Amino acid sequence: MLQDTSLIGSVPQDLRGRIVIDGGVVRVSKELQGKASLDSFVSLARRRGVREITWHKPDEFDAKFRAVAQFTEGAKSNVQAYAVRLLRDAYECGASDIHITNYGAYGAVQMRRLGLLSDYGQLAAGDSSQLIRAIYETMTEAADSTFSQTERQDGRIVHRKFLPAEVHSVRVHTEPLECAQSENGNGTFMALRLLYDSTKATGTLEERVTALGYTATDASRLRFLTQRTGLTIISGPTGHGKSTLLKHVMESMADENPERNHMSVEDPPEYPLMGTKQIMVNTNGNSAVDPTERGRAYMNAIAGCMRSDPDVLMIGEIRYPEAAGAAIDAALTGHGVWATLHANNGFGIIRRMVSLLNAADYVNPLEYLCDHNVLAGLIYQRLVPQLCPECKVPLQEAQKGKHALPGPVFDRLLRVLDDPNGVHVRGDGCAHCRQLGITGQRVAAEVIQTDPTLLSHLRRDDFAKAESYWRHDMKGRSYVGHAVELIGAGQVDPHLAELRLGVPLDFDKMLHDGAAA
Repeated sequence: MLQDTSLIGSVPQDLRGRIVIDGGVVRVSKELQGKASLDSFVSLARRRGVREITWHKPDEFDAKFRAVAQFTEGAKSNVQAYAVRLLRDAYECGASDIHITNYGAYGAVQMRRLGLLSDYGQLAAGDSSQLIRAIYETMTEAADSTFSQTERQDGRIVHRKFLPAEVHSVRVHTEPLECAQSENGNGTFMALRLLYDSTKATGTLEERVTALGYTATDASRLRFLTQRTGLTIISGPTGHGKSTLLKHVMESMADENPERNHMSVEDPPEYPLMGTKQIMVNTNGNSAVDPTERGRAYMNAIAGCMRSDPDVLMIGEIRYPEAAGAAIDAALTGHGVWATLHANNGFGIIRRMVSLLNAADYVNPLEYLCDHNVLAGLIYQRLVPQLCPECKVPLQEAQKGKHALPGPVFDRLLRVLDDPNGVHVRGDGCAHCRQLGITGQRVAAEVIQTDPTLLSHLRRDDFAKAESYWRHDMKGRSYVGHAVELIGAGQVDPHLAELRLGVPLDFDKMLHDGAAA
């Protein structure tokens, strides 16, 4: 809930603290009825697009809205109550992230819902800086408890009194901004990542990953990877479900094999993992800690975990050279090791690991990594928005009106689909999808099981042969190919898919044509 900046400054002094402007609705405490100043303000609000006026009994207003209405008065407890309400609103609308930006002259709040950013509202001058400071200093656990407008800072919100019951924690990150509209030229961007499992998937591994959008074939490949030793690495951009997949893999393995010891090393833990002992790395997610020190902390945590008699080890994220080396050592000892890593596709994971291992002073890293006793699998995924089945628009109809695809997107679509008759695009939204036109997100993924032939190509640094072998002999399908299948089935909008995939729909075809040339 945010107050409209254009109206906040127009609220008469005698009404302040008893009015909230909430997404096109003015909420008023009933004791203000009859005030001439209120009549004047209501008239102004209607001219500026307010849809309705809602009256509340004074005690109801105090319980629900007073902290928000008094936000501009500056009391820390009121600002904190506003922030708590913001977190709850974000969870209730299914948002994964909140972005708060202080531009100096005003502030803006956005939310990421189903992978797409949307404006949530604006804050009056000064309120955004109050909000950012209050969140960091009064709600966040961080190594440095004092907010600095000129430094990059990290922390976590973990205290239950601040969080919706279903949210495990909130990851907090701030960045200093240069803002010409600010008096001192400085502004701040704060990103809040709400960590909760919105999928609600349960059951066997196959049931869980199918609910995420994996095909039956890929679910079978994932099952195989859980049954063997070695290192399996999951990759994808931030916010595309890597940790969620890892959670379901670990929980399903622990549930099906309670006689095995499942352990994780995380910095910090993002989700509670049922049946897994979660080891927290001692850096508190603090970006100010020297990277070498953080890498050593990760390596020591993995080494300690290996002395704890694990059967399966999960490494939350391989970010440091020391962690990359420790993951290989763990795999070499005959354990199943699961980890995440940032890379741009499945085979890109190899390149990223080589870079980390080079930094860890490994000689010829491909020899170590691409060993049949070490590397078990590579998984890459992105999330694409799933169309609302009630209001999606058939492509043939869309091309005649306002829902038409951009010309270049339409041309690329025809390059990759022989029959576009099943394609649909995003509609105007309806009650079923909360006016979004989309109802969720589905995985577009590639799952690469390694075998001796594939590993031999990779050890020789012949990625072209490795990928050709995977696609043709192993019947592999890229994440772009998976997305095209979903588009052809009418489940995903072609334009939205391109935005989320980060590459054009004909990316695979361009690679193939380039290789043939």
